[in-house]
Amino acid sequence: MQTQRKNVVQIKKFGENNYKITICKQLIKGKKDQKQTVKKGQGKHDKKLAHSLSRTKSQVLEKALCNDWNWFGTFTLDPKKYQRDDLDTFIKDLSQFIRDQRKKRQMDIKYLLIPELHKDGKNWHMHGLLSEIPYQDMEPHPLKNLSEKGYISWESYRQKFGFNSLGPIRDNVKTALYITKYISKNLDTTSIALNKKMYYCSRGLKTAEKIKEGQLTKPLDFPMAFEGLYSKSTFVDSIDWFKDYFKEFENL
Repeated sequence: MQTQRKNVVQIKKFGENNYKITICKQLIKGKKDQKQTVKKGQGKHDKKLAHSLSRTKSQVLEKALCNDWNWFGTFTLDPKKYQRDDLDTFIKDLSQFIRDQRKKRQMDIKYLLIPELHKDGKNWHMHGLLSEIPYQDMEPHPLKNLSEKGYISWESYRQKFGFNSLGPIRDNVKTALYITKYISKNLDTTSIALNKKMYYCSRGLKTAEKIKEGQLTKPLDFPMAFEGLYSKSTFVDSIDWFKDYFKEFENL
């Protein structure tokens, strides 16, 4: 049986000092009493695509904010080494490469990667977040304008796959929000969104923890950073001040 609540407040903790406040205009819990049929022509495909996009962006944002990352990277393929339009092989071999590097270097290298098509609409590269790249495997970036900004090249990757560029992360929140834009970009340029993975990551990454849920008790008098059709949300670094805006449910 389904239950419906309006103006539901949900607070999730992302990492150490990041909290996401979400106001759901209507929250439905429980199973449907009976299946609802959707007629053709009602945009079922578009709704599924939009839902997939929203869910994936939330997952990427959680993993980006809840884990410690050192580098933002771009990874390409050398056509002399790999077939650049074969995404499946790229993912398979890159995942194995990182596992091998973990064993070789005895370091817990983690990754969160999003594939993107080149402007030619055929060949692939990756953008993503990494941690624990071995110091002895770093080289100054071959492009002077990037090396002067602290960018490096991961040499083991370069030797096996091709050109790469890694820049130090200076603002975790801005970087996390930035990387989710590649999810939206994929929808505009590829059919990757439905029945395909839109991102790849290490196993065991931390995710957000829901710490409070309740009912909004008075109108908000501050702006929310994001607002959609069914909810609005914002990130804050503390939540003590927000307790006057909602009444917490007895059972989370």
